[in-house]
Amino acid sequence: MLKTIKGILKGIKYALEGYRGAFKEDKHFRINLSLSLLGLSLSLTFLSGLERLFVAYANLMVLAFELLNTAVERAVDTATKEFKESAKLAKDASAAAVLTVGSFALILDLIYILPKLIEVIR
Repeated sequence: MLKTIKGILKGIKYALEGYRGAFKEDKHFRINLSLSLLGLSLSLTFLSGLERLFVAYANLMVLAFELLNTAVERAVDTATKEFKESAKLAKDASAAAVLTVGSFALILDLIYILPKLIEVIR
């Protein structure tokens, strides 16, 4: 049991190192972190029920996809220093996944949060 707990704690430590490394080394992660936390905060502030859950989830998924994108880019860079079309495709496809999820989150933010913000401003 203690060994299992130690293993879980070690895994959490590695995950936190992943956040730290992505934040330190990846400008796009920092940008997406800021935007995702803004969307998450606004959804928790202005929405309720399933809308809140759905919009908050979409904003958090941007972070998850950006972390995966960072991992793919670093793995490809580690595997080869020379240009390879397959390496380019791997990096471009992982970036496209972030763009897809980020666009979806932005659309949800505009549909659900923007009208609430406009109400508050009026």
